[in-house]
Amino acid sequence: MLPPTPQPTSNPDLPDDLLLSCFVRVSRLYYPILSLVSKSFRSLLSSPELYQTRSQLDRTESCLYVCLSLPPGPNPHWFTLCRRPNQTLKRKKKNKLSSMLLVPVTSPSSAPVRSSFVAVGSDIYEIGGLINGVPSYTVSIFDCKSHSWHKAPNMQEARDHPFAKIMDGKIYVKGRPNYFSSAKPVEFFDPKAQTWTHETKESKSPDDFHGMASQISSYCLIDNVLYRYNYLKGEFQWHDSKARDWRHLKLLEGMPKFFIGSSQVQLADFGGNMAVLWERHDGSSDCNKEITIWCAEISLERCASKKISGTVEWSDAVLKVPTCFGFVDIVSATV
Repeated sequence: MLPPTPQPTSNPDLPDDLLLSCFVRVSRLYYPILSLVSKSFRSLLSSPELYQTRSQLDRTESCLYVCLSLPPGPNPHWFTLCRRPNQTLKRKKKNKLSSMLLVPVTSPSSAPVRSSFVAVGSDIYEIGGLINGVPSYTVSIFDCKSHSWHKAPNMQEARDHPFAKIMDGKIYVKGRPNYFSSAKPVEFFDPKAQTWTHETKESKSPDDFHGMASQISSYCLIDNVLYRYNYLKGEFQWHDSKARDWRHLKLLEGMPKFFIGSSQVQLADFGGNMAVLWERHDGSSDCNKEITIWCAEISLERCASKKISGTVEWSDAVLKVPTCFGFVDIVSATV
């Protein structure tokens, strides 16, 4: 009689240092799925040692985080892009892998509305906004390594839906003036010193906040070039700063046909590529129904003729949401 076939174990009894050595060499797109294997896996995947080793071996990569408003509650819901589990990866043209998914990560129990979000390294900063209808000084940090939230020092000025921009590793914030007060001064945050300082003439702050359009729906700033999706023309465009005009972004591989007609389109810098998220709305206002969010990654290339072209690297359905959802923001962190 043959001995029974040994059953595979979901948590192999391997030394932590060996597991860490393996995890470091795996794309972080797989980490949310690997963390479901066991508590020990989850602990190792969020450990400082793992990310120190990743940095030493130059294994850092851009990770996409998406913030959505979902009925019925007011609090934002955060998701990150990862590989889809339990499914054979299908190869598309030119051996490009598909099967991506947005999975939920830790969301704050309460948060301001109309905040602005920026990423510095592996930290995403939630800045200002409204709390009970009042502009807020508060700043919170989402640690993309441990997927945990903690408070940062408050701003010196309370701001409702501020514009935020990264320059020389610092966060520059400009408040949006309201009808009852004058424009508030620019201030900047030094993540290393953890201090806020008002901008002065000697400070190296941006001369203008034109790049802040990256905080507005359907715009993003990549390598100092502003991109947008033009709903009226149904095309992607880039801004020629010398000619002060918008140019057509030619896609070498077209977006899916169902992209046209989407009522919400979001763009983001994804490690030098453009991440695009959208949905196809059928006009229904029934929040009990579901629609699908799609995502695509577009690589960008400057041509000799001073034109910019884009190639669709992949596109996929990544999440089902209620019809009454809304995009809050998309942020790419380096982890």
